[in-house]
This record gives sequence, structure tokens and C-alpha cells, in this order.
Amino acid sequence: MKSSILFTSPPTLENKMIQLVPMENEHSVPLYQINHSDHWHYMLSTIQTQQEMDAWVNQAIQLREEGLALPFTIINKKNNQIVGTTRLYEINSTQQSCELGSTWYGKEYQRTFVNSACKQLLLTYCFETLNFIRVQFKTDERNERSQKAIERLGATKEGIIRNERILSNGYIRNAVLYSITKEEWVDIKQGFIEREEKYRSRTL
Repeated sequence: MKSSILFTSPPTLENKMIQLVPMENEHSVPLYQINHSDHWHYMLSTIQTQQEMDAWVNQAIQLREEGLALPFTIINKKNNQIVGTTRLYEINSTQQSCELGSTWYGKEYQRTFVNSACKQLLLTYCFETLNFIRVQFKTDERNERSQKAIERLGATKEGIIRNERILSNGYIRNAVLYSITKEEWVDIKQGFIEREEKYRSRTL
């Protein structure tokens, strides 16, 4: 797939449980309704008002228009409610790689099926549609919950990037770098399938 098409006609990704739709300005209000200060503790921005959420969503859309990121809004198909957001960025079609991040969910959907379903959709798209050879993740060195979640996916920890970015409060963070390669995807995909089967068996 040509990289330009990625940004001019971004995909909608879905399975039986969730849908990832290209982020639009109309998503700002429902995203703010599920916003919580905890979402931003380790992120570059801090969103406290609807106006700040409007600006954040608009900036994400601008990054897509500039060919720099693919931001998605996450929808729970059971009730058609927006439950969070995620994105692909650092997209390099020549080197066949990208980064997955800027992910947060409403409190009600944290530590639920949503994260696994979301990551499975995005990784399947990266490795099987875009034919990428690497997807990486970065998270704040202090964010142990995020690190454990990434490790549960099967990603490999590669190391610490020192002074990786300056947060909105001025804190200079170190980031933990993880990756999944195309060679690892077959086994990691099977792990997703097994977790999905366990979830369905519990909900029947």
C-alpha cells in the first residue's frame, strides 16, 4: 500500500468487539466525557478542559494530514460508545516500521478486553496489510503498569532511552523501548487468539 493512501484514505479496523475509526473533530466531546487526569500523567500533554481536548484532537488530525501519524478513536461495538484512542506514528514505509502509542482508555475500560483487542487489530494491520518488519512501543520509565501491559503482548524490551522527552510539567523522562518484529508476530498473534477465546468463554 502506498504511504500517501494511508493518510488520505485512512483505514477503519474492526473485529467483533471493537472498531478503530479514523479520528475526527466530532470525537472530541465524547473523548472529553471519558477523560481523566490520570491518562496524562506520563504523556507530553495534559488535558483538563474541553478546549484543550479540541486542540489535542485537531493536532492529531493535522499530523495525519501531514502524513506523520494515523490517529484512531476506539468504539465499543456492543453499545457504540467511544472508549478511548490510539495511534500509529513514526511511520516509515521505506524501512517498514512504525511506533504504536498515545493510547488511553476511559476508566471503565481499563484492564478489560479493549486493550488486547485494540493491539491485535493494529498489529495485524501493520504486519499483514502494511507488511512492516517492526513495530515499537515507548513508555515512561516510571509507568510500570504500561510496561507490564506491553510485556503481556509479547514485546521484547530493548532498553532505556535517556532524556527521551520533556513533559508538559517540565519533567525530563526516560523511556523504556520495546518492539515486536515480523518474525515474532506468528507466535504473538496466537497469544492474542488464545486470550480472546478465554474472554469469550468467560462471557458466554
